[in-house]
Amino acid sequence: MKVDIDLKAGFLQNLKREVLAQLTVEERAVIEVSTGEMGNKPDAVKLGWLKLRTKESWTKQRYSRALDHVMKRLKELVAAESAKKE
Repeated sequence: MKVDIDLKAGFLQNLKREVLAQLTVEERAVIEVSTGEMGNKPDAVKLGWLKLRTKESWTKQRYSRALDHVMKRLKELVAAESAKKE
């Protein structure tokens, strides 16, 4: 699975706080682990961090699906936010 969004450190800074507030705690954790310094860590470290944050077990497959889902949701939320301004 390939994600077409650049997950570098500045990614979250470009999103408005209102958009991020609409995400669930799990979705925010997935975004946090995918960006910045954590984005460069091995998957085992990311999965361990997710387990600490969400108190649930994570597999690479679950993480990949969750990341795909949250990116699609963010795209929809940003589009809806842009439509409100127009």
